[in-house]
Amino acid sequence: MKAIEDFLMIKSDKLEKAPLCFCFGFPRRELYETAAKIFKSGFCDYILVSGGMNKSPDMTFDESFKDITEAEWQKYNLIKIGVPEEKNLIETEATNSLENVLYSLPIIIKHFGKIPKKIIILHKVFHGRRALMTIRQNLSKDTKYLLQLIETPNHKIKNWWKNKKLKNHIIDEVRKIGEYTLKGDLGID
Repeated sequence: MKAIEDFLMIKSDKLEKAPLCFCFGFPRRELYETAAKIFKSGFCDYILVSGGMNKSPDMTFDESFKDITEAEWQKYNLIKIGVPEEKNLIETEATNSLENVLYSLPIIIKHFGKIPKKIIILHKVFHGRRALMTIRQNLSKDTKYLLQLIETPNHKIKNWWKNKKLKNHIIDEVRKIGEYTLKGDLGID
């Protein structure tokens, strides 16, 4: 268990100023709250949320999430809590982490003219390793990525091995990293 924890649960990086905060989509308020906090603290100039229609059966936490994409829902809430609309970029087609990166690339290039040299990355605690491996392989190996991990009620670091559902989720994450690396979707450097 310790080896799995050490591999998957990398630590958040120290925040530095970056032009972009890239958010792998997931339908939780913790994502937009963290992104807004980073923006309002002056650490990023723009927020890009990537995420298409949510397939999760657990969408009962917020009725405003009906019939819109994860990215649209996050943008709506970012604006609601004070991030100016013009500072929000969204990608609305992605249904997985690889698509988050691939479908966001043209938006990043169109907006910035190139891939920024520094990007803040937001994702859930257990997905940080795979997020970094995905973005380095498919966006840029020359960019400095500043990973910020977000705990949610379903993704808590403490005592994860005592929860059967969470334990299975972690084992599946390890499986995905192996499978996607063999397919060439993830970088191992």
